Amino acid sequence: MSKSISKPQHLEPRATVMLVRCAVYTRKSTEEGFNSIDAQLEAGEAYVRSESARGGH
Repeated sequence: MSKSISKPQHLEPRATVMLVRCAVYTRKSTEEGFNSIDAQLEAGEAYVRSESARGGH
């Protein structure tokens, strides 16, 4: 009776996933321009999404 020994299969390295938490800070400004809290939040979220999509930190 002979035993068959299988060769180890090549395993692909696992991708390392790093969880990064962040916050978007908004404030009410009395100056002209970027005074909408909603617009500030939307711009901050868009920036986070764009950095995430390109692999930024």
